[in-house]
Amino acid sequence: MSATLDLVAAGRIYCDLVFAGLDAAPAPGREVYAGALTIAAGGGAFITAAYAAALGMKAGLAGVLPAPPFDAPVQAGAAALGILALVTPAPAGTDPQITAAIVAGGDRAFVTRRPGAALSEPLALPPARHLHIGELATLLDHPRLVPLARAAGMSVSLDCSWDAAAFARPGVGEAIACVDIFLPNAEEAERLAALGIAAVPRVATVVKRGAAGARALPRGGQPIEVGALPAAVVDPTGAGDAFNAGFIAAWLDGAPVAAALALGAACGAVAVARPGGATALPDLRQLRPAPARAALP
Repeated sequence: MSATLDLVAAGRIYCDLVFAGLDAAPAPGREVYAGALTIAAGGGAFITAAYAAALGMKAGLAGVLPAPPFDAPVQAGAAALGILALVTPAPAGTDPQITAAIVAGGDRAFVTRRPGAALSEPLALPPARHLHIGELATLLDHPRLVPLARAAGMSVSLDCSWDAAAFARPGVGEAIACVDIFLPNAEEAERLAALGIAAVPRVATVVKRGAAGARALPRGGQPIEVGALPAAVVDPTGAGDAFNAGFIAAWLDGAPVAAALALGAACGAVAVARPGGATALPDLRQLRPAPARAALP
């Protein structure tokens, strides 16, 4: 079957409650007040699919919806962005899958309720050129994702998403080795290295370093770096997932590594200047470089 989507993002889908405008982060025994609250669809898979769609890609989303009433923002967000939502309802009696994001001092912290499975079984993916897996835990929970994608002729990328319990599970290095592009942030990459876990995917590791930019480590090649773009930080939630979409879009277009990093950085700059992970995104197609000869296989 020929691919009908450019990218399908699979992983946990959340409803994000983003509290911003705080003078300080919460502390035990004290109450702080937010200057703003954004309620929006979230999770790495959703945000990457959203930015891919804003870049002009045909994007799909696979996962389990948060329990009502928190499913409504996800469905509305996917429809508004033109994302093909191949989602299933949460099982009856399941807690809502939500994240409270606390934004203070230019950074953020999260409190998340993560019930049930990331994906419904039996696994099924729509025809697509590329599969993006939103977090390491999803791949560890559903190891058939990569063989399923390979059988359909898809390339595969994987975000890490900080998860101490996932890092401690067996087979992490082997799971990363099965994907083409691995996209941890600097803290995640350092933690994996400290644990002695090799992060060596088939094509490249791309380390997201926030205000320090990003570095690509092609397998067998020399590191390539780009700096971050200047941006007035409103909310850094989802910036790494936005970067993923930009890098993958350029890579699938055959752009050189530096151009793929640059498009990732541009999407990250858009993300940090907006509240929530992927709310009311502008048309980003003008940021996307013309297809060129691929520097990564």
